[in-house]
Amino acid sequence: MTQIFYEGTEISADVELSDLKVTDSCGDQADGIDAVFANSENQWSGWKPRKGDTLNIIHDGYRSGSMWIDRIRQETGTIQIGAVSIPTGGKTKQTRAWEKVSLITIAAQLAKEYGMTVKFLSVPNEVYSRVDQMGRGDFGFLRERAALEGCSLKIQDSELYLFSDVWLEGQPSVKTIDAADFLESPRFSDSAGETYGSCSVSWGKTGAVYTDSGGIGPELSVTDYPVSSAGEALRFAKNLLRNANKKGVTGEISIPLDTTVSAGNVIEISGTGLNDGKYLIDAAQHSFAEEISRFSLHQCFTRF
Repeated sequence: MTQIFYEGTEISADVELSDLKVTDSCGDQADGIDAVFANSENQWSGWKPRKGDTLNIIHDGYRSGSMWIDRIRQETGTIQIGAVSIPTGGKTKQTRAWEKVSLITIAAQLAKEYGMTVKFLSVPNEVYSRVDQMGRGDFGFLRERAALEGCSLKIQDSELYLFSDVWLEGQPSVKTIDAADFLESPRFSDSAGETYGSCSVSWGKTGAVYTDSGGIGPELSVTDYPVSSAGEALRFAKNLLRNANKKGVTGEISIPLDTTVSAGNVIEISGTGLNDGKYLIDAAQHSFAEEISRFSLHQCFTRF
């Protein structure tokens, strides 16, 4: 049974759910809820949903976590509601600066400002002489800074997770999925079109280049971030190159609904031949009406 909580109140008995998809994401995107409700008798008129209100889904032990409504669409007989895990105001452009600060300190400050707790998983504690946030939303800015240190972030149920990509991809597999388990035709891609052979980071006369010995493609040139030393430039170049190349092999698969598998999990794929191996799940979309789980994933990157 699916339980629906609006602003902390269970409303399952008061509304009729037609379609429900919950997307659990890791790194680039926020988690999301996409729900369609029957509204032929104006069942939602008493609740009057508004952007910024919270929506939470529980299904047989699975919890989406509270998300903030950011889309409402009403059509004849239905109402569609979308929600995301990024707090209201998280995309508002901000300008500010820090001095003698680390990524951990910045993340902890932003989490506190939004009333979130924070967890760090193998995050380096390098100190920068100065960091400027120039007209960027807080979480987009934090995501960029995390990438410089080879890290990604996830926001779930008012908790901010910041983790090392190398650490995450090195975790043991939680499940082996065989090709015989696929419900829809899988799609795998091994493309050099968006990969690079090297990355250069420079600021003024200070800079460095990192080369991927197994990489294919041009040099990624980055001149957007101030660096205080050649060592810092080299560290940024290595991490940005890994971030650009880690999704050289990607895939999309679907299996019978399995909410025990989530974004950020490592799985083994077997039975495909060419594309067998260890993959990290970038996004897990659970479609409760269809009883299907769809995964977007990439092969774990091991060159550096």
